[in-house]
Amino acid sequence: MTKQKIQIRISGMHCAACAQTIEKALLKADGVLKARVNLTTETAYVEYDDARINEEKLKEVIRSTGYDVMEELETVTLRIGGMTCAACAQIIARELKNTKGVKDANVNLATEKATVSFDPAVMSYAKIKKVIEDTGYQVLGREDKKAWFEEEVAREQQTLQAAKRRAYIAWALTLPIIAWMIPDMFLGVTWPSQEVFNIGMVVLAAPVIFIAGFATYRSAAKAVWHRNANMDVLIMLGTVVSFLTGPASFFTPLANYAGVSAMIMAFHLTGRYVEAKAKGRASQTIRRLLELEAKTARVIRNGEEVEVSIDEVEAGDLMVVRPGEKIPTDGIVVE
Repeated sequence: MTKQKIQIRISGMHCAACAQTIEKALLKADGVLKARVNLTTETAYVEYDDARINEEKLKEVIRSTGYDVMEELETVTLRIGGMTCAACAQIIARELKNTKGVKDANVNLATEKATVSFDPAVMSYAKIKKVIEDTGYQVLGREDKKAWFEEEVAREQQTLQAAKRRAYIAWALTLPIIAWMIPDMFLGVTWPSQEVFNIGMVVLAAPVIFIAGFATYRSAAKAVWHRNANMDVLIMLGTVVSFLTGPASFFTPLANYAGVSAMIMAFHLTGRYVEAKAKGRASQTIRRLLELEAKTARVIRNGEEVEVSIDEVEAGDLMVVRPGEKIPTDGIVVE
């Protein structure tokens, strides 16, 4: 038995129940030894026996619970020396693409640069550099070191803007609903008439439920399809039932609670917006910390102290850190 560890990014989780659902599904899978799902980082940490299950099957297990797996790829651009013709670029690109963990590689002869997309759980900058050097060419340096993080920040900003837009749409229609319901609730006055009131509640609530709340309904439907229940399922049940009292009030003496369904959805979408905003702040904090990291590290190679780029430090290296210097990476103090 060979134990392997992997981190898998997951999208679509909104509450602790979502994380628990995925965690239970992983632990039931044959070959999974340990599994822990972190809601905050949207990451599953799995220890498994690679003789019984592989990475793709683990991702299939996660997808079967109704959640999506985010491809955790990093992109790095390297400056390459020694290329003289198109064949040189083709050789490097071919070797990179044939390397396990590399998803895509593009080598540009004119700019003398290689852009490589890879799985950080399998590959690293140092390994990519070695592949290129083994083909007989030089790696002169790395560009766009934090491109992967910028992409992550951009993704979170898109999520934040979408959540903000949905919340604004919801409240733009829910506030008039609240203002219209107050006389009926506290004074018993239905203005201008019961029929107009019933129709107005349905007309105003429908866009909140089915347009602003579409993402919530989609998530709930996906969870139900995979025989799971999450917070979105509860929101869907509450809003659908209360909204249906609106059309029902046209033909029966049933009270109209369509406006209440809009309020539930508006508060729910506001919570989603606040959640997305908090994640954005956390990303900005991490970004500032990354800017403070050390650029180089002193490591012992072949019995000699060598200063290398932080990207070339690998697990198992012995580093030398002098008093007052930044500690380049996590590690264990051996002396």
